[in-house]
Amino acid sequence: MDKNTLLLVFSEWIGVFAIAMITGLSPAIQKIKPLQFLFPRREASVTFSLNAALFVFSIIVYKYFFTAVSDLTVVNPTAAIQRVILDVIGLTVMAAALVYRKQPIRSALWGKEGLRSSFTFGLLLTALTLFLRSKITAITNGINQEEGLALLELFVIALCEVTIFFGYSQPRFSSRFGPTVGWLISSGLFILWQVIPIALHGGNWQTSLYPIGLAVGQGLILGFITSKSKHVLGPAMYVALSQWLFLIQ
Repeated sequence: MDKNTLLLVFSEWIGVFAIAMITGLSPAIQKIKPLQFLFPRREASVTFSLNAALFVFSIIVYKYFFTAVSDLTVVNPTAAIQRVILDVIGLTVMAAALVYRKQPIRSALWGKEGLRSSFTFGLLLTALTLFLRSKITAITNGINQEEGLALLELFVIALCEVTIFFGYSQPRFSSRFGPTVGWLISSGLFILWQVIPIALHGGNWQTSLYPIGLAVGQGLILGFITSKSKHVLGPAMYVALSQWLFLIQ
């Protein structure tokens, strides 16, 4: 990743931030009822425990079973499949917690009342990202089967990770510690989730610097725009496309 690409990504984040601020003021978003938990301390404790279990499991799996690490510019099917497997397991754990504790899916920011507005929000973000990255021509010229499959895998990954860390975890941490601290905790967990395979199998620090920096920026942005849109779909659409465009030449 060169300096020009970094500048484009930084410009993208500024644009995403601005659109999220405007979207958060729309009547469709404003009328969505805020989440409230009767026992914030308990919610935060359960969420910490679930995340801790997922992280311990992922460290064991990456250390002894999974060894591939995604490259930002090269399609790596093995790394993508491994990440999909872990993310689906993590999402299943969170879904099981919802069912066991008899909580609605809305409490993981998958409420039907915000679905349409979040989809529109996602379309705006993807259009902005395509424009700023100057990738429209590359896509209209055609993508191969491998790139198409990579987009599908990244969308599954995005849906899982945004739901786990910002749909399920962030509202619960925010109810206990306040919106800002809840956002920072959830973003930190997202960042750590990306860093684990890099730390175990990513090679030297020079090659790991860019993906870690990208994870930090994405974690903070995703936490912010999810809280503004009050739904998971739009942020997942955005981050899946944003990561995919690194693979398109």
